[in-house]
Amino acid sequence: MERRLFVTICCMFFSVVVSYITVKGQVRTVPIGELTDSLRLHPKPALILLSTDWCKFCQMQKAQLRKNKDFAELLDFYYFVEFNAESTEEIQFNGQTYHYRNTGVKTGTHDLAVALGQTERGVSYPTWVLMNPDFKVVFRHGGVLKPTQLIDIMKAYLLERETK
Repeated sequence: MERRLFVTICCMFFSVVVSYITVKGQVRTVPIGELTDSLRLHPKPALILLSTDWCKFCQMQKAQLRKNKDFAELLDFYYFVEFNAESTEEIQFNGQTYHYRNTGVKTGTHDLAVALGQTERGVSYPTWVLMNPDFKVVFRHGGVLKPTQLIDIMKAYLLERETK
């Protein structure tokens, strides 16, 4: 009986340690629908990746970042959102309601993706959006960024904020 209890306690301890190690190194994301409250309760910049399920470059970008320890560590200072630009859910964001808009048969784009990612050439995927805690877009880039480029941008923005 005592041996069984000891083994059970050891297994529980081991699983807690493994789950802590696993979570600490993972990329944490915030659902877009929760970002408004998060920014208001605990202000910090938000990094948003606008993507689609069919975009191979978007999937590649996500895979690169999930393996990047430096990116995961920087997320202590950012909210990170992966937003599917073809999401059909209604989203409340910064006091406004955004909807999905059909653009053809079984295709469409979410108004929030357009609002965040629109450039003079439209919205491309992936698009990176860096927003300050006051919901102002301070950086936007349509296309793939190397993880090192993204990390440099994130570090530069934090440094700029510290010097103000």
